Parts: sequence; C-alpha cells; structure tokens
Amino acid sequence: MTVNRKAPVEPVLEMDDIQGIAVPGFLKPHQTLIALRLPAGPAMAAAKAFLGKLADSISTGAETLADRRLRREQARAQGVRHVRREGRVLVGLGCSAPGLDALTPGASDIASPAFHIGLAGRSALLGDPTNKDAEGHPNNWLVGGPDNAPDLLVVLAGDHRDMVDQRAAALLAEIAQAGLTVLYQEKGDVRSDEWDGMNMRGHEHFGFDDGVSQPGIRGRASPRDDDYITERYLPPAIGRQASLYGLPGQDLIWPGEVVIGYPGSSPDPLLPGQVREPMPDWTRNGSFLVFRRLRQDVGLFWRTMRETAAELARHPGFEGMTDEKLAARVVGRWMSGAPVSRAPDADDVELGKERRANNQFRYDSDTPKLPVEGFDDNFPQAKADPAGITCPWAAHIRKVNVRDSGSDMGGSDATYTRRVLRIGVPFGAPLADRYATLADDPHNGNRGLLFLSVQVSIEDQFEFLQTRWMNDPTRPKTPAGHDLLVGQNPAAGEGRARGCVMFGSGLQQAGVSTKAEWIVPTGGGYFFLPSLSAIRTVLAQ
Repeated sequence: MTVNRKAPVEPVLEMDDIQGIAVPGFLKPHQTLIALRLPAGPAMAAAKAFLGKLADSISTGAETLADRRLRREQARAQGVRHVRREGRVLVGLGCSAPGLDALTPGASDIASPAFHIGLAGRSALLGDPTNKDAEGHPNNWLVGGPDNAPDLLVVLAGDHRDMVDQRAAALLAEIAQAGLTVLYQEKGDVRSDEWDGMNMRGHEHFGFDDGVSQPGIRGRASPRDDDYITERYLPPAIGRQASLYGLPGQDLIWPGEVVIGYPGSSPDPLLPGQVREPMPDWTRNGSFLVFRRLRQDVGLFWRTMRETAAELARHPGFEGMTDEKLAARVVGRWMSGAPVSRAPDADDVELGKERRANNQFRYDSDTPKLPVEGFDDNFPQAKADPAGITCPWAAHIRKVNVRDSGSDMGGSDATYTRRVLRIGVPFGAPLADRYATLADDPHNGNRGLLFLSVQVSIEDQFEFLQTRWMNDPTRPKTPAGHDLLVGQNPAAGEGRARGCVMFGSGLQQAGVSTKAEWIVPTGGGYFFLPSLSAIRTVLAQ
C-alpha cells in the first residue's frame, strides 16, 4: 500500500483492549444472541467469576481485524466475494445499565440518560406503539420489556452455523453453572436463498442488499503508517478525495464516533475533533450497543408496494411504475444494492455487486469518477439531484446519510457525527412468495432483523437518526416526508400514517402514504460494550 503523506495522522487504537464487536465489528454470516439476568446476593460471586473467565474468550479488536483481513485475502485469491473460514467463533459482551449497576457502583456516572432509562423506557420517543395491546409495545416484547429486561447480552458470531451452535452450547453450560438466567436466545443467519434468480446472500428479508453504505473507521491498528483499520482503495495522487474514503463513497469517520477516548469528527472531515473523555475512567475503549429485534412483515411490504405502484401508474409521469421500482425509491437502492442515483430506471445487478462502485454517488452535485487500482468504473455516474427527483429525500438511505447535501444540522460534514456502525443479521426463514399473507406463511411472519449498532452516543447517533430524521417528515430537508421503510409516525391523531412526495418523469408530484406497519419492534435493549481491561479489573471483581 502506498502511504499518503498528505493524509491526516490517524490515532493508533488499543485494539487488544477494545472488543472486536465494536471495532472493526462482527461481520459474520451466523450469529447467536443470548440475553442473561444476573443473580442477586451471594450468588453474584460466581457470576463475577464467570465474567472473568469469559473475558479470556471475548474477541479483541486485533483478533477480529486479523480474521477479517485473512478472509479478505482468501476471497481475493479465489476471485470470490465471500469465503468461510474454520477460525474460532467471535464473542462479544454487552451490559445494560441495571447489569452494570449490579456489577459496580460507578456505573451511575456514565453520562448517557438514554442508556440508564433503557430502550423500553425510550420506546415511545422512538415512535414505537403506545397502545399496550400492540405487538410493538414493550409490554409484548420477547426480550427487553418490563418483565424480561436483561443485564447482559452475549453475541456469538462465526462463519459456520454448527460452530456457533457448539460454542453456544458450551457457553450455556457455563452460564447455568454460574447461576445466571437465560431470558432470551435467538439465531441470526445471512440469507442463502434466491429470489427470481438473484442471490440473496447479504440481503435483508425484504430483499435488499444490506450494509452497502457502512462507514469506515479512521485509525490504525499499530504504529505502522499504513496499518489502517479500514482499507484504503484510492491513490494518494488524487488529493483530498483519497483521504475522505475507504472504498469509493465509503465515508471515513473518526474513531471517537464509535469508541470512547478517541477524537471524534470535526467540521472538516480530515481533521480530528474533540475527544469524548471516559467517565468513569474504566469506560475508555468502550462503546454503546443498540439492539432492536425488528420483525419484518415481508408480504405486507410487497403487497403495499404492488398496490401503491398500480395506483401511481394511473397518474401522468408515473406510467410503468412497478412494485420493484417503487420499493427502490423507498429504499434508495434496488434489491441488488445498485443506487437509484446511478441506476434511475432499472436495477443494474452488476453495479449492485461491485463494491468499488455501488456506494460512489452524490446527491447535490454531479459525481466524479474516482480511480481505483485494477478497476475502471464504467457504470453511469450519478447526476446532481438536489431536489430529490431521482432519489427522493424520503428514501431511507438519503434520510440517514445526506452525503454532500446540507441538512437541518448544517453543512454536509455534520453527517459524520451521526453515523453508526451496523453489525446485525437477519433472523427467521426467508419468505418464498414475497406477496404471501400471514395465513399462507408456514412461519407465521417470524422473520426480520436482529439490528445491532455501535456508537459512542445513543442519543446523538441512533436516537437522532430515528427520531429527528427518519420519523420527521420535515427533516433532514424539506420536502422530505417520512422514511417509509423504517420510520414511524407517533403524532397524535394521524393513525401512525407515513407519507412522502415522489416525482414523475415530467416532474409531476405525487403523494405516497400508508398506514401499513411492515417493521415491528419486538425486543431489544441498550448496552455498554466494556473494554477487556474493564471487565477484568472492574466488572469481574
């Protein structure tokens, strides 16, 4: 790798102390989540001993990064996108506020009101149903509700389901012996099926390639100049652009947006911002983890897209509208992962598969072609779309990442402080007939996403994105509308209806609205990911 001498000096992260689930993040095809409750009284001694032993098997950032690099090298050597290794199962540990309170008296000093209140207590703020009979109300959650709130969350991740299952079985035996109670256990697996001939690996249950817009993390794994945590693909000769991205279009965020104790982002993305100081001291090298179990009603989503597209097609400028085209505008990408900004009229599967091109696009200005060694991006480049004619302002990927556009928070660079690192995975069997009703579904709709995000501020990152941008029809820029995919409308008297504006071929405007709730929260929690040293010297003592 050629070192860019004009690039910003990025900090060296303590990768042997940071959990790998936080940096660089678990991106494995198979996961198992286990939620636990700690015992009370004298039995806590055995639980603390269990945590001390577990610390020895928790995957560090260094181990996780080494595993990812080896997989990448093997994939390149074989000329494929993904390889499965026989390496060990990765392990991560999160602690809820009640869990930390039980383990150490200093937990109350953590400066995060949302963390202490918990996900269930913030549910209404996030727009979740307030009707106690609704499936999405915390009273009815499978985990994280008033009667089943966990103290700990263990995440196991690996390349083979049988290996993860074996590790889970061994861990559950240790958990039982230590006197902890299992409140919830669930498997999540990357899809391996096909829809209409398209390979669904890496796609969520609605069918869209997931995680394409994942940011990269600035920082180095060692003092070596080129030992970047996120690989760099652009040649230094092109100047500033080379220092902004990992892959083309992949924003690089400063590590302080993901891990406590490092510089965060500043108004200039190439300059480090303020350091979020640890409070208390043992929170250094820690992060916050948001877990949301989101059930996806796949049939309802696609039936709504089909019916709405048919209605739109009767209006001038929307002739030929189909369910897949409408869904692409709702998401901002086609199912293949190709952005509508670069493929406005039809899916481009080859573009969707090409990670050196599928995230390279702007909104407010024409997108330049960026040079990548060994690759020539000959796909059509995105044209300026400041009004949201091609990619609606309400499209999910535009709602949560305005790219080069301004927002209600200021210039485009303000977005860097709102990014999160997503490491979740689907759960449940895929739905073979995407239009099927629950009555025709052998799994009764039990599928969705085990959403996991890593950040340093639950309030300023995860909750901000959900409440201020996805749920608000006037932000990040007007005219926007709700994020129809994952946004919610808790406004009184509106029946939870969500709506937005879309443009036709002749700039005709049409309103699109629905009360259909195809994503339903069914569990979760807010957790802290302590460093390895914090587990050993504070929590296990």
